[in-house]
Amino acid sequence: MTSDLKKIVIVGRPNVGKSTLFNRLAGKRRALTHDMPGMTRDRLSDIITLDNGRRYELTDTGGLEYGDSPMSAFAGEIRDQARRALETADFILFVVDGAAGILTEDRDIAQELRPASGRTLLLVNKVDRRDAEANVPEFYELGFERMLPLSAEHGEGIDELFDIIGEIVPPESIEEVGEDDYGPIRIAIIGRPNVGKSSLLNRLADEERAVVSPISGTTRDAIDTQIERGSRKYLIIDTAGIRRKGKTHDEAEKLSVISARKAIERCEIALVMIDANDGVTGQDATVAGYAEDAGKAAMLLVNKWDASAHEQDDYKKVEEEIRFKLKFLPYAPVEFISAKTGRRVEKIFPRIDEIVDGYRKRFPTSQLNQILERAIAAHQPPSVKGKPRRFYYTTQLKTQPTTIALFSNTDDTLHFSYRRFLENQFRDGLGLVGCPIHLVLRARKGMKK
Repeated sequence: MTSDLKKIVIVGRPNVGKSTLFNRLAGKRRALTHDMPGMTRDRLSDIITLDNGRRYELTDTGGLEYGDSPMSAFAGEIRDQARRALETADFILFVVDGAAGILTEDRDIAQELRPASGRTLLLVNKVDRRDAEANVPEFYELGFERMLPLSAEHGEGIDELFDIIGEIVPPESIEEVGEDDYGPIRIAIIGRPNVGKSSLLNRLADEERAVVSPISGTTRDAIDTQIERGSRKYLIIDTAGIRRKGKTHDEAEKLSVISARKAIERCEIALVMIDANDGVTGQDATVAGYAEDAGKAAMLLVNKWDASAHEQDDYKKVEEEIRFKLKFLPYAPVEFISAKTGRRVEKIFPRIDEIVDGYRKRFPTSQLNQILERAIAAHQPPSVKGKPRRFYYTTQLKTQPTTIALFSNTDDTLHFSYRRFLENQFRDGLGLVGCPIHLVLRARKGMKK
């Protein structure tokens, strides 16, 4: 069905905010963002669901580079990837930097897009920056009839962009996705160097004796391993150890961090490994935070746990430490394992199945509204500027992660404690384990926007 969806492609020279825009439209952090040009080397695509259930395919291309760029050895490859995406695009979002003004590269790209001008929208990004809004009129020089100023970083103009996209995405794009349509369960094993990631990968693969194929990525990417267990298939994305930024002076190590974070973006569930001998370190929290930021399901694995060396109370003490230092992952279950000996590793797969089944599931609107009603009856939402906040109804926008829209008389920010309360109510009511829940506030039409 993906081939039947409208294809919208984001293009522009490097570092104009394409990946930030992609993340804003996707409603989650899929694309890596960085001030270094050429960070997005490959095309990155995702199926996006609008509030009305209509779906389209969004593609973030690498920056179109012209001439002999010293910034990237992959300039030619990036340009070819972008051009292939443009050939099949139904609609093109051409992003320029409003703060920088028109550059030569912008004119070159505009020239290349000229034959497709009827299906191109020029987006003048970063208009929130000083004097950038005054630069907007000069971009008409590029020759595109449709132009929209916005700030992808802060969300200004995004509602108008959603309206424009909604005009070209047809009702027939609405589709209920079946569980079998997702393919293998995608798992990323992440953690600091030397916590046992490769040992766990080898244990999982060798123990099952059902490795389908090692799939080589590029030099930046991880090695993927497919295994089968019973009737289910799993794709395990091995990752390089993530070191603190101060420890990544070598360019190869910096690329390994990029590789690991890209693996997190590709997975459904992250297995966050913690060394039992070291306890929870600040870097463990950083690594786990990458998974949480990306909206991934998660399980925490305390590795190198030798039963003979620990008393029964040690489990409780370590878990309490984990919960204290990783407060942002209260939903992630904890398992104590030894990848080297295989102890309790057999418990990982049933847990993964349980977590990902919930992560992929679409829930009935009636069930969501019943949970919301019970939550409000138990604990009324705090007022906004002296006026009561009202919730009218709720619906699920998408899966992976479970994203729920709350329609209210205002879209003013919810207090952190009440948002956490609602997340917990939905998680408990839906029986979700190891899954984040994202709540999106929507002001009901006619109410305060």
